[in-house]
Amino acid sequence: MPEISSAIRKKILSLALIFNSVVCLVSAANMLASFYTSNYSWRPYWPYLIDGSLVWSIVATAILNIGPAKIIGKVRTGRILFHHYVYGFLASSISLLLMLIFAPAYILLLLMPSLGFETSGLQAIPVYAGLFFVYGGLTLVIDDLHDVSLSVGRMLDRLQIKIQKSSRTLQTIHLCSSLISTYILICGVIWYLQNNFWVRNWPLWDASNIIFMASLLVTNVWALKAVRARLWSMNFPISLRREGRSI
Repeated sequence: MPEISSAIRKKILSLALIFNSVVCLVSAANMLASFYTSNYSWRPYWPYLIDGSLVWSIVATAILNIGPAKIIGKVRTGRILFHHYVYGFLASSISLLLMLIFAPAYILLLLMPSLGFETSGLQAIPVYAGLFFVYGGLTLVIDDLHDVSLSVGRMLDRLQIKIQKSSRTLQTIHLCSSLISTYILICGVIWYLQNNFWVRNWPLWDASNIIFMASLLVTNVWALKAVRARLWSMNFPISLRREGRSI
């Protein structure tokens, strides 16, 4: 019983970290899209952030964080009826279907979630609830990607070999991207404090910044912890299916 409880805690932590990476990745992509489509006239966290293109480091850190998160979620226990990627597909597809039926205009929020904070009143709540299930379903699929199909499993097995050969390089890239992301987080906090009066007049935009910076904080802390623990040199749980059932 204690072993099962410990395994469940590890799996929940792993899924939470992957979910955070997805949220941070989408938010950073949204920021980059705004930066480039404005022809550089809009600059995030200016004048503290010297170049908006540095936000690419957040994208890199969020993606690299997924691997170590899957490592700590490497547990063996019985699954409930199906592999959890099935539940992930169901959660994402049902949420998307409901959004298409009742709020088709908000599908764009999947790629640009900050637009939802321009919605007045309580209208943004069901929209973001739907996005939560979409991203949550995507998290389950990412965590159980190896079991989706045999071809995907073989591709990930080959990727595992390449990762093991390049673990030091990946660890160096992960460290550099996380340090730059930490610099961006500091710039964001300073910008927020300097523009607090303006932000207070737009409380939903205030919430958008708080959520993004909180997500970025978790991303950076986990990245630095993963690098310090040298998790890239450990075996990835890609071949866990051959060792036993995973939750």
